[in-house]
Amino acid sequence: MKTSSPCPVDAVLKVLAGPWTTHVLWALQTSGPLRFGALKRAIAGVSSRLLAERLRRLTDAGFVEREVVPTVPLQVTYRLSDRGRRLGAVLEQLQPIASEWESQETGVAQAREGRG
Repeated sequence: MKTSSPCPVDAVLKVLAGPWTTHVLWALQTSGPLRFGALKRAIAGVSSRLLAERLRRLTDAGFVEREVVPTVPLQVTYRLSDRGRRLGAVLEQLQPIASEWESQETGVAQAREGRG
């Protein structure tokens, strides 16, 4: 993963910014290595095309490893790399903050609607 920005975090955030990216990382972190079909089932709503693109981008960035077993049909398994596991630990640390902010936003929305 190359960075041309003076902020090294920028390159990581650019990889994570795409739709479904954090869902893919979360699924691989919580479920372990998964084949494409199982990963697609674990992430309800993602299209095959978008999932394949996200996996390719995460693999290129070094967050995900792709193992191919040359059978008919090919068996492709995806797992977090060491880099991906380190990133997963950081994402876990964001979870309490995200949950807190989500509940605050829900409370504000309910107050606006007169339900809170």
